[in-house]
Amino acid sequence: MGSGNQSSEVANSLASTLKRLREHVPADHITIGILVFLFGFFGSQISMAMGMFAFGFGLLLFTWHMRMRGAFRALIYFVAVIPVLYWFDKAGVFLFPPAHATGTHSQVSTAELLFRYGFAAAAVLGLVIVVRHRGSGRPRPIFAGTGSRSATAAQQTWSNIPKETFQDVGGMEGEKRRIAAIVNNRLHPEKAVKHGVVQNGILLYGPRGTGKTFIARATAGEFKINFWYINPNTFVGGPIGNSEANIREAFQRAFQNRPILLFIDEVDSIGTQRQQLGRDDDRGGAARAYNAIVTELMQCIDRYRAEDGLIIMAATNFYDGLDEALIREMRFDEKIRIDLPDESARLDILKAQLSKRPRKPFALDTFAKRTPGWSAAKLTNLVNKAAGLAAAEDRQIEEKDLRRALEETGGADRPTIKPVTWDDLVLPARVEKDLRQLIWLMDRSNAEQMQVPVPTGLLLIGPPGTGKTSVAQLIATQTKRSFYSITPADAPTPQKLEQIFARARENSPSIVFIDEIDGILPGGNNSRFVTQHQQQIVEQALMLMSQLDPGNQVFLIGTTNHIDCIDPRVLRGGRFSEKIEIGTPDDAGYLRLIQKYLGPIALAEGLTLEDVLERLRGISPADLEALVNTAKRMALNRAENNAERLPPLIWEDFQEALKRNRVHFSDLYR
Repeated sequence: MGSGNQSSEVANSLASTLKRLREHVPADHITIGILVFLFGFFGSQISMAMGMFAFGFGLLLFTWHMRMRGAFRALIYFVAVIPVLYWFDKAGVFLFPPAHATGTHSQVSTAELLFRYGFAAAAVLGLVIVVRHRGSGRPRPIFAGTGSRSATAAQQTWSNIPKETFQDVGGMEGEKRRIAAIVNNRLHPEKAVKHGVVQNGILLYGPRGTGKTFIARATAGEFKINFWYINPNTFVGGPIGNSEANIREAFQRAFQNRPILLFIDEVDSIGTQRQQLGRDDDRGGAARAYNAIVTELMQCIDRYRAEDGLIIMAATNFYDGLDEALIREMRFDEKIRIDLPDESARLDILKAQLSKRPRKPFALDTFAKRTPGWSAAKLTNLVNKAAGLAAAEDRQIEEKDLRRALEETGGADRPTIKPVTWDDLVLPARVEKDLRQLIWLMDRSNAEQMQVPVPTGLLLIGPPGTGKTSVAQLIATQTKRSFYSITPADAPTPQKLEQIFARARENSPSIVFIDEIDGILPGGNNSRFVTQHQQQIVEQALMLMSQLDPGNQVFLIGTTNHIDCIDPRVLRGGRFSEKIEIGTPDDAGYLRLIQKYLGPIALAEGLTLEDVLERLRGISPADLEALVNTAKRMALNRAENNAERLPPLIWEDFQEALKRNRVHFSDLYR
């Protein structure tokens, strides 16, 4: 019984070997190889050297497109070359007889040296070519999602082995090992066939820009196999049933071009949850058509996952939206999350990106520390910008190029920001000092130098019109950060909040500005009047704020007139770490504001800036600006019909402006 099993295993192994030989060796090579073997058989009857040469050359043809270790291929090469060495020696004796045969004692001629060293160089070159050659599979064409093709097009050769390898992928050593295990199982199934192990299907998921497609290309390049990138949108379209046919044809073409890595990008576009349909739920048929596409994709994976040399890989940004049956085990055996790189991984990515570019040696640790929360794509773009700066001057990449690229990268997404400078604001000296210090600490290098934590958020407190919104825009302008504004007028929803925070993380360093935060995240004294919708917004905002850390480089700014009406959980440390109260300006600030709002318009004789200050002290800067503008219009009523300039302002103009503007005086000045 035992010998029968052994015989069966030998037969199965031989059949598997013959199957792989038929799949990997083109028909023309098989034909030539058979003829050479026949020539070798009959040639060995005449000369053993001729037979060895024919057998060796035939083996090289048979194994040229097969994956084989360089040492084995070199051994076959030597079998074919040994007879050539014998013939070479005979030819040398004939062309350049030995000195004792000719009776002369002359030195070795130049022609003989060229003959001998030329052959040696050719033999070594042939050995190098044979050892370094890697079989790339049977060359056949691949067409994805195009329906029927002509017979002529089907005979065109196709090969696409990427240049990228695992060495070009910074970090992710654990992920590489998990991918390699699946690939080796399909490229070398004979190692696992005794244990019945069949593994296939690698699903890469994670945020955008983390390098999922690059990893797929590097996997194909690492194992020297074909790479076929599929955009699922090419599957969909045409008559009913054509999409399913496109999927079947894509897998069939990939099967014919093994060894190959079949990569389906954005698989969620054709692999989301199927719809549960009742009797009359889908009169138009669109839902049934989509369900058929998902089902066909699953069936093709089941059909081809056990085939040797075919590796199935897919990528998605929306893992939770995929059909559970599609991503179960025995379809995708490895589900690998490709997340944002940590500091060591960012350092590896920067090294990998710079390794193949002309550069001067310099430390990259600083740049890895200053780019927390950056994706692999964003780091690659950083290096590309630095390389572009160096290329413009035709020199090597230097540290200053990477530093300049870093300063110019990020913070450019400012859809609602109004640039504000220090000269545009008049703030109390204490407030201005606090803000300048806060802006300085928002630069991570400064905070690390002083060993002070990087601030995570700022709550601006004060009456209306004191410039809280302008202060937020000032911080965004000074720190060169992206700026995203949320106001009660925007009618925010939990989904919209999530989109804004995701956009802020993607375009970091950034600022999320929540204006009138007591109206968006109510609580405290307003807790009795909070609706269910507002409570959902509060819970969503708390979750999003908790997910932030200094590494995301997202800074929160909120403004409020009533701090006691905000949910207390929002105000705890770690969310709004700084709270600054912005009141009315001091006397020096008021004088600067009055002069700024008056501009070139003069005051009447006997009325000074100090007089105006004494009577208007305590109103907010916004009310002061509105009051001065109204006083100018009142003065216009006193001007003559043909007047070319405004008459000087008198106090009666300000009094009339006070009647027309409802201004609020601070209680401190009542």
